[in-house]
Amino acid sequence: MNTTLLAWAVSAGGLVLVALLASLAIRRGLLGILIDSRGRYSLTHFQAVVWTFVVFSLISGVFWGRYLAGEANPLEFVIPGELFGALGISLGSAMIAGVIKGSKDSLHPEGIAASEKHRDPPRWAQVYLLEQGPLADRVIDVTKFQNFVITIILVAAYGALTAREIAAVPEGEVVKALPEFSTTFLTLLAISHAGYLAGKLPVPPTGVPTPGLTVADLSTDAPVERPRNAPRRLSRTAPAGARHRSRQSPEDWE
Repeated sequence: MNTTLLAWAVSAGGLVLVALLASLAIRRGLLGILIDSRGRYSLTHFQAVVWTFVVFSLISGVFWGRYLAGEANPLEFVIPGELFGALGISLGSAMIAGVIKGSKDSLHPEGIAASEKHRDPPRWAQVYLLEQGPLADRVIDVTKFQNFVITIILVAAYGALTAREIAAVPEGEVVKALPEFSTTFLTLLAISHAGYLAGKLPVPPTGVPTPGLTVADLSTDAPVERPRNAPRRLSRTAPAGARHRSRQSPEDWE
């Protein structure tokens, strides 16, 4: 197997292991690094982590590939500016989103959905679900969903392109430059993040997320009547015949 590809895979695995250990250290599960201050899985955390893994594992892999090949200066290879641009867009978007979230949490904590391990556990789908109002965690936020999809596509495409080019390096030679990241795709990524951030701008919630926790509840230990991700069930006190009417009458469900 190509030494650089192997070094890249080992570097990526090392970064993933560090992230998992960090997540366990804060007692938020294996994917705790993706959970924000609201206790929810965060799209911006996901994007920042993914691009960090891709960029720095690739740099590490190419370095070790050149080092093991006996290059005099294993760090002397070209890194396209567009790649750092993609990382910068993701990290910058994460910082701006954090500021917007903080503003929302301060102004309308009762209208913002939250999660907590024991009362209302977070779930992966939160990366693309609404986070405020009565439909929080029940409806897909299209601005978050398109941003999530574009991130997956660009990361997968760049990873595949990089693997192909590294594998094509002739035996006895080393990688001298990382594949260029198309400025067109970089622009697409920037537009996607701009749309995502515009969709997060502070607006007064139109209602309270129900059921489940809100940001205002995080400062208390009050039990949750029913978490948002709990399965619905028939009430034990439902009148006779309620089971047969339940499909047409949501009011018969707890």
